[in-house]
Parts: sequence; structure tokens; C-alpha cells
Amino acid sequence: MYDHIIFYSLIVFLLAYHIFLYLRFRKKSQIDLKRLESDKMQIIQLEKMASLGTLSAGVAHEINNPLTFVITNLDLIASYTKKIQEIKDVDDTNKKLADIMISVQECSDGANRIKRIVQDLLAFSHSSQGKINCVNVNDLMDTTVRILWNEIKYKADLTRDYKAATNIWVDSNQISQVFLNLIINASHAIKKVVTQEKGNIYISTMEDEKYVIIKIADTGCGIPKKDMPKIFDAFYTTSGGTGLGLYVSRRIIENHGGTITAAAGEKVGAVFTVKLPKVRANTLKE
Repeated sequence: MYDHIIFYSLIVFLLAYHIFLYLRFRKKSQIDLKRLESDKMQIIQLEKMASLGTLSAGVAHEINNPLTFVITNLDLIASYTKKIQEIKDVDDTNKKLADIMISVQECSDGANRIKRIVQDLLAFSHSSQGKINCVNVNDLMDTTVRILWNEIKYKADLTRDYKAATNIWVDSNQISQVFLNLIINASHAIKKVVTQEKGNIYISTMEDEKYVIIKIADTGCGIPKKDMPKIFDAFYTTSGGTGLGLYVSRRIIENHGGTITAAAGEKVGAVFTVKLPKVRANTLKE
């Protein structure tokens, strides 16, 4: 009888011990998953900050141009105002007032341009909090191009062909980061081709029944066939960057339930194709 009691007690103990180990393992797994998710977000933000560092000089130049314009016009306004106080001829006064109105409008245009550049840059630099919204990829692409304009305009002519019309649910901050990475890569690839004064970047959007499709092509140096399988690997780089741009881009797109692929261009350069599902991916959370 005592043997049975000991036997059943042992079974109960072992069962309780296994339950304890299971619960402990489950708790540890949940902690590890949270830590892994946190690390993934930190890598995405790190790569974004590296991109901002690359763009900082160009953005400063883009801000400096309209700012100089505003300051010059404000000096003109001050000068005209002083002269008006000395003018007795009505016609001359009206002419100076008209000139002042033109200068004020130009100041307003320049200030709004600065505001838009800063807003686009701030929106991109913010750490993504996983906020999902319904966006038009064409508008998202235009915002990204504005941030990159100084990086592009001296190296390539940009052609945009937008045919996609369906809005999709995405983390717009992260998708903008993907677009930025791909356009920067295209710009750098063009810069490596010393035989051409200026290259071309082609951006197109379209859609089929399931996906919104974005293509970014360039006339740059292209991707060697032997490197094609490695370009989305972490820390793989040929340009001296972090080597995280394409790796992070693929992680972002796959988290959205989409795909990103690379291929050689028809004659030169490379073509990157991003497919984002029209139906919101289960991997995305509010």
C-alpha cells in the first residue's frame, strides 16, 4: 500500500515539476521574443540614422537655398519700406508696394519649402512605433524623393510613372525607409559609372489583383551575378556603408507580407521590385 502511495506521489511530483519547467520555459521564451522584437526595431532605427547621416549635408543645402532667398527678400523689403517713406510720387509708391508684395510672396514660398523639407525629415527620423495607416504609395514615394532630392538631382534624371491607385495598410515610416534605401543605392550605383555625366532613375508603381507593385530601376553599375544571392544579407556591402540597408528593407517588406527582389536591368543597372499586398498582412499590428 505504501509502495502505491510513494509511486503516485512520485508521479504527481514529476508532473508538477514538468509543469513548472514548461511554465518557466514559456515565460523565458516570451521574454526572448520580446527582446528579439526590440532588437529588430533597434536595428531598423540604427540603419535609418545611418541613412540620415548620409543625407544630412544634402538636406542642409536644400534648406540653405530657400533660407538665403528669404533673407535676401527681407532685406529688399526693409530697403523698399525705407524708400517709400521718402517718396512723394504716388506712382512710384505703388510700384514699390507691388515689388514688396512680390518679395513677400517669394519669402512665403521659400519658408513653406523649408517647412515641408523639415516636416518630411522629422517624419522619417522618428522611431517607428508600428503605427499602421492606409496610404497611397505614390504619395509616400514623393515624400521620400523630396527628402532625397539633393542626393539625386546632380547624379540622375528622375522619371516617375505612377499607375497604382489602391491605398494599402502599411507602416508608412518603415516603407518610406525601404524606398529611401533603394533610391540611395541607385544613386550610388550611378555615381560609380564614370563614363556617364548623369544617369537615370526610373520609379514606377502598378497593381494586379493581389499586390501593389513598386519598381526602382537605374542605369548604374549593376550588381555582379556572383553577388546577387548575397545582397540581402546583413552587413554585406560594396559601398562602405553599414551593410544593413537591403537587409532591413527585406525584413520590413516581409513583415508586411510582401516580397522584394533584385534583377539586372535590360541593358545596364539594376531593378528592384517591391510587392505589397492589398489585403492587410496578419503580421502587422496596430
